[in-house]
Amino acid sequence: MRTMATSSGRAWRARQLRRSHKQPAPAEPRLQSRTPALTSRVAAAVPARQSPLGDQKRPPHHLSHDLKTFMEGTTDCVFVLDRQWRLAFLNTRAISELKAGAALIGASLWDALPDLAGSTFEDHYRRAMSERTTQRFEAYYAPLASWFEVHAVPVDSGLSVFFRNINERIAAADALREQERQLATVFGQTMVGIIHRGLDGRVLMVNQRWCELVGRSKDEIARLPFLAETHPEDAAWNSPLLEKHIRTGEPFQIEKRFMRPDGSVVWVAVNVSFVRDEAGKVISMIAVAEDIDDRKAAENEVREGRNLFQVAIDSVQDLVFVKDGEGRFVLTNRRLKEIYGSLEGMRVHDHFPQDAAEEFHAADQHVIATGAVSTVDEQISVDGEIRTFQMVKVPWRQDGDIIGVIGVSRDMTEHRAAELELRESRRQLATLIDNLPGLVYRCALTAPWPFSFMSEGAEALTGYTAAEFMENKFGWADIVHPDDLDQLDRSTRDAVEERRPFSEIYRIITRSGETRWVMERGQCIYDAAGAPSFLEGFISDITQQRQTEERLRWVAHHDSLTGAPNRVLFQERLEHALRRSGEAGRKVGLLLLDVDHLKEINDSLGHDAGDALLQVTARRLTTALRSTDMVARNGGDEFAIILPDIESEQELWTIIRPVLEQLQEPFSYAGRAIDCRASIGASIWPDHAKEATDLHKQADVALYTAKAAGRGRMMVFRPSMRAGAERRVQMRSNARGAIKERRIEPFYQPKVHMDSGELAGFEALLRWRNPEGRIETPATIKAAFDDPQLAVAIGQQMHELVFDDLRRWLDAGHRVGHVAINASAAEFRGNNFAEGILERLRTAGIPTHHLELEVTETVFLGRGAEHVERALRTLSLEGVRISLDDFGTGYASLSHLKQFPVDVIKIDRSFVQDLADDPDDTAILQAVLNLGRALGLTTVAEGIETEIQAAYLRAQGCDLGQGHLFGRAIPRTKIPGLIATWDPIATPAKATA
Repeated sequence: MRTMATSSGRAWRARQLRRSHKQPAPAEPRLQSRTPALTSRVAAAVPARQSPLGDQKRPPHHLSHDLKTFMEGTTDCVFVLDRQWRLAFLNTRAISELKAGAALIGASLWDALPDLAGSTFEDHYRRAMSERTTQRFEAYYAPLASWFEVHAVPVDSGLSVFFRNINERIAAADALREQERQLATVFGQTMVGIIHRGLDGRVLMVNQRWCELVGRSKDEIARLPFLAETHPEDAAWNSPLLEKHIRTGEPFQIEKRFMRPDGSVVWVAVNVSFVRDEAGKVISMIAVAEDIDDRKAAENEVREGRNLFQVAIDSVQDLVFVKDGEGRFVLTNRRLKEIYGSLEGMRVHDHFPQDAAEEFHAADQHVIATGAVSTVDEQISVDGEIRTFQMVKVPWRQDGDIIGVIGVSRDMTEHRAAELELRESRRQLATLIDNLPGLVYRCALTAPWPFSFMSEGAEALTGYTAAEFMENKFGWADIVHPDDLDQLDRSTRDAVEERRPFSEIYRIITRSGETRWVMERGQCIYDAAGAPSFLEGFISDITQQRQTEERLRWVAHHDSLTGAPNRVLFQERLEHALRRSGEAGRKVGLLLLDVDHLKEINDSLGHDAGDALLQVTARRLTTALRSTDMVARNGGDEFAIILPDIESEQELWTIIRPVLEQLQEPFSYAGRAIDCRASIGASIWPDHAKEATDLHKQADVALYTAKAAGRGRMMVFRPSMRAGAERRVQMRSNARGAIKERRIEPFYQPKVHMDSGELAGFEALLRWRNPEGRIETPATIKAAFDDPQLAVAIGQQMHELVFDDLRRWLDAGHRVGHVAINASAAEFRGNNFAEGILERLRTAGIPTHHLELEVTETVFLGRGAEHVERALRTLSLEGVRISLDDFGTGYASLSHLKQFPVDVIKIDRSFVQDLADDPDDTAILQAVLNLGRALGLTTVAEGIETEIQAAYLRAQGCDLGQGHLFGRAIPRTKIPGLIATWDPIATPAKATA
């Protein structure tokens, strides 16, 4: 054979060796989970029956030339041992791999490579030598830090060992497993929904987020056909599109709606890709869905402002477009449409060739990811000619976030031409991670949690780049809010100890100093021995969601106008204050406060003024009270105050006195001074009630009493107040019933000329009939006049009845003279009182000189006084007489006579009744009569009951008289008879009906 040591001879020799190798090679157990990969040629390379060493008398290191040539030519490392374990041969590859020299030949294997002793290598070598069986195994050799695949083949002279370094294959397998594990982690924790379906409809894999998006469990999804979760309107076009892409195997992206079982709808962006078998046939599909409800809402807002922008970009010759974050054309200009047609609503993949579309999409994503301006040259076909355009793309920002790309392309053909370079696509896993709305990480088990991996989403979330975290320039513990750090540390430690995933919501502080809320979902990864190795997870920004929740919580418990706690929070705090004070043996004060005249301010100055008054009141209350006290707005004009931890009623007054002083001060609004006064009712727990509800009732009674006593004051509850409050409530109830059932009736009292006894007219006086039919005086419904609405309603019904009576009497030819009606201050608070009176007179056809309007000085001083002068002048100019009632009992009367168009002054009955006994009243009466004559006013004395009073007034020049001496107030039905039988010559008493 040595004579045939040629290339072909060696090949023949190898074949001969393989044919002569009859000894079977039994399968060996895998070592450390590694599978040998050397081919069967190893076993065949050395003859089983012939010694590869040739003549046994030769030295142990002497091999045949042919065999040496073969072993040098193999791609494996080879060494040969004799039966005394001496190295007979090492090929060049073995010498290089073992970092040994040729001088080892002849040396004992155990001396040459002492680290083999006691190792897996020794076990297999000795078994091969003793059992004469081929040993195949993989093992790690520490001195060389390498894995080896080994075939130990017994030969007659000893043992031939073939081995190769498999470090790269081991590393590749480990990397593949690591990638698969990372993908599984992301798949389970990502915020996008993912489903993997076979073409037969079987669900191969689905994550929890997909279940949340479609509103179904994994079992329910497994039973559903394709597109069952798709909105019916979208399924109509989605189905043929899906069938088309299944045939072509091309991935596609769409936006559509999912309809959940409860009927709710969610917009999603869906990316669909296909999996092929080895033959290239599509066998399954993977869909990734992202919730885009918020983006759709934002798009609607953007659409409203597009028209103006469209006109502007249509006026330029550049190509202008706007794309959203998914690569969809949102807006294009006229010039671009002329070249490409309408692209709006389409992605680049829907219109351009695949290569160009990929390039455009990559450029867009770069701008979105980095926020940098991109400037590139593009080749574009225009009217069949390839031209070079300079494309400038800038990020499209909204509320600080990049939501797409704005592009402007200018024809630069005459300036330069350039080729576009395709951008290298990112690996699938990196793309998925980096485009998630958050960040994916891998870090150490405990704080400060140094990172071994972090996705590019780190910068958008924290302001720090992933590189800065990876280089340990910043640790996660450095940016976690100090108040949340301990809880996060406990949560991760507990999760590691209990071998479960964890989820934690906490705050971080970004590079710019902004505080953001994040949600972290993660888990511990364990090594092959089951020991905790590191943490992996996903962190997403939930700041906007958290702020919305906090705002909703605040709104649910606070008044939007004043910012004060509302009734709900007030009730909770009151119950809490009662419990705490009960435990401490202290008292609690409850105050109910009504802003006086809020309605009048709203009516006269507008609701802006009323709102300002409420805001000022809330601020003053909060400022004047203790920090432990609470001010709430219960709605309308009512505030409530809780005074916890007080000792007595005296302390309550001490605390509230600054409040009363603050409320006495008016505040300026639009150049006008507005009264801030309020009525306050107070009760004390447990003195006045044991339960919160009863305590509130007692304070309400005290408030009612304070308002009835004149407003602008505070009263503490007394048991006696309840009876008075109940009477006032009943009065108002009676008044409402009388108004509703039209049981208001005017009675008429005659007024006579004092000098002639002639009938001058009548005053219409209010009476009402109770449900039993008895006539009642106004005193029985006195409390109703404290309510402006009731007072106005009573006045309107009285006026209607009086005008009806007056019209009827005039039609019958009765000489009525004039009829005086009374008007309360509440009726002047509207700005159309005079117009209403005149309109009713015109409708009834009553001449205005038959009407006299009586007012008291309170209408000049109360709320709505700014309308009084205009109303009185309007009526006076139309011929209505104006009478000032109860003259002399008020104040500032002389200024009123000068300011207002008064025709008549009525002397109050209190001065008439005391004529005989009180010289001061007599002097006042004479002064008033003289004043009336001096000003040319008609004077009327009311309450005349005796001849002496009548005679005196007649002698003093009083014009008209009214009182029981001339006649009591009588119902309308008796007026015609009274007029017909009136005798001015007779004794005045005869006029009494």
